[in-house]
Amino acid sequence: MTNFSFRQLLDVENDPAFVEMACVRTGHLLWPLVRTQFFRQLISDIYYQRASLLAPLATLPYRQVVSVLPKVLLHNACQAQMQGDVLVFASGGGQFQRKGRWFNRIADYLVEASPKNTVTVEGLVDWHLPEPRWNERVIYWSPSQTAILLAGRLFSGDQHVRQAREILEYARGRARALLGLEISDQNMFMLVSVTSRKIARLPMMQFAYRRLLAKIRPRLLLLEEGCYSDHGILNSIAHEMGIRVAEPQHGMISGGHDAYCYAPLIRDSERYRTYLPDDFLGYGRWWNDQINVPVRKWVLGNPHYSEQQLRPSSTVERTDVLILGDGIEFPLYLALAVELNTLLKGLYRVVLRPHPLERARINKCYPDDCIDGVVIDRRGDIYESFQSACVVAGEVSTGLFEAIGVIPKVLLWETPKAQFSYPVHPFQGFRNAREFADA
Repeated sequence: MTNFSFRQLLDVENDPAFVEMACVRTGHLLWPLVRTQFFRQLISDIYYQRASLLAPLATLPYRQVVSVLPKVLLHNACQAQMQGDVLVFASGGGQFQRKGRWFNRIADYLVEASPKNTVTVEGLVDWHLPEPRWNERVIYWSPSQTAILLAGRLFSGDQHVRQAREILEYARGRARALLGLEISDQNMFMLVSVTSRKIARLPMMQFAYRRLLAKIRPRLLLLEEGCYSDHGILNSIAHEMGIRVAEPQHGMISGGHDAYCYAPLIRDSERYRTYLPDDFLGYGRWWNDQINVPVRKWVLGNPHYSEQQLRPSSTVERTDVLILGDGIEFPLYLALAVELNTLLKGLYRVVLRPHPLERARINKCYPDDCIDGVVIDRRGDIYESFQSACVVAGEVSTGLFEAIGVIPKVLLWETPKAQFSYPVHPFQGFRNAREFADA
């Protein structure tokens, strides 16, 4: 299959229909509900060999949910009266232990700027309750999120399927006509099923977001992943209520990232802009220059990177070659690591670090700490892994950029996937294990 840049894929959405097709009941645009999934299906078909960017929905860990949910409901009830001028809405990813308390590397540095006037709403990752917390002004979003997901399952009907199929078939037809790309009937069925549930849950989602914002009464919403289309409804409702929205950068952004690059017609649409944040708070000007999302861009810096830079220098000898997984195709990285370990003949310790999104699955599938001489890194904070590394390598990973200035050598695995994701990058490249070993 021919390789494409994301700029070429964006031709699909450069059409007035995508700023006109709306939910019959709520009036919300449909394209923000499906945009991420549609483009990631195209990208998966082109660049991902052994897995899809659109992983199947994980089954709920019912025993853990039953154990954690009462604690979360009690916690939220005790926090019910909290208000603040700033609301931080975070995924719950990025937790690490800071002086014995859980600290969110994405959200809590922002809270530090005004802790008494900020309320945090946060999800739970794998239903793990991160307590005790540094930031105690937290409400957990998981009960509301569960109710929203259940509404999608319970209320999805023929009318929702029709609306989902209409916009997806239109996009599919444009991908075929403009780029010669095809989405299989099986994958279309999956996309229609997911989208119909998203449309069905819109009324519940509107209710939950409006209730939350009316209760906390913020003037500013700091929204993690705010440019992702799944947060389009929250952006729209916040704007409707007169609340300014800003997204703090949480990881890698680039000219190949679907959440941060848009077709000209979408960028110029006043209606579509209401589904995006007002501002983007980037790690630096270089990062902001990579993307074209129609928001005001500011340089905030990366507080977690700065704090880790101030750590005392490690006395651990740097003998590790650290390979970073992408969260999707772990077997590819394991095969690279095993081959590299054979070529290096014990001169270095080869360490493979799973992406946080796949860590629980990898721990279950690969319980041994060492596989064919390759060490599986299970540490929570990537900076702990950096302390003993002399080389860091990866294909699509924020960790490559975090390693700059920390690790002596940073290498990019120059696959078509990496070239798609990073049209511009600062790294030395390698194409296979032999070139990696030589480097």
